[in-house]
Amino acid sequence: MVGVFLIFVYGPPQPSFDEGVAIGLEDGNILANGLTVAEQNTAVRKLRRKYSSMSKLGLAFVFLGFLLQLIATLN
Repeated sequence: MVGVFLIFVYGPPQPSFDEGVAIGLEDGNILANGLTVAEQNTAVRKLRRKYSSMSKLGLAFVFLGFLLQLIATLN
């Protein structure tokens, strides 16, 4: 159940992980949210890694649960 929950929360559809902005600002420019472009890019990379690792962990839990059920039925 934990795996299904993790996949539900962190699986598709995921938020946009686009870095930078369309008008090509430099890393030091301040955006409307108060962050610089470099800080925004760092935050986006961190969020992308979190979503990727949590969705993989959720899938691993689903496979582990399936394996445990398979073992239980074979015994």
